[in-house]
Amino acid sequence: MVRSANVSRQTTSTIDAWKVTLEELWRSSPDQSLVFIGVGHPLRGDDYIGSHVVKEVMKRAEGRRNVHLFDAEGSVETIIAKVVELKPSHVIFIDACEMSGQPGETRLISMDQTDYPFFTTHGIPLKLLAQKILSESETWVLAIQPKQVEFSDRLSPEVQEAGKAISEYILRRLEA
Repeated sequence: MVRSANVSRQTTSTIDAWKVTLEELWRSSPDQSLVFIGVGHPLRGDDYIGSHVVKEVMKRAEGRRNVHLFDAEGSVETIIAKVVELKPSHVIFIDACEMSGQPGETRLISMDQTDYPFFTTHGIPLKLLAQKILSESETWVLAIQPKQVEFSDRLSPEVQEAGKAISEYILRRLEA
């Protein structure tokens, strides 16, 4: 889970603002140069949402991909070398992110605008990975506000709904 600074004034009336920015990134990315990385521990409740979204898209996309999808779960460092080899123009991490928002609230935030604490549920903070290893790529986090990240194998209804909206958006965009 990543911490974001006060970087967005998004309200419930602009809840789908992430879609507009994501569409702009998608259009500006050359073919096969956009990467989505799902992140989250399967036993940390809503922290699992990023991994859950990417797994759902991978399962339902079946060869319709014009992007690269990676499920990192809690170990981004295990897949990062594969991502670097692709030399993507854009990398979008999908992850639970403490933003002091409503559960399920979703924002697309430039990695440059995020903070990372010394403690993280990832082995290496995403911002540090982006700065040191993915410096040639524009990096973003599609952040979902968790409701709970305690020991659990279930997503809260609010976060599950946000994940469904993200999955459906990506799947529709893959068909375009």
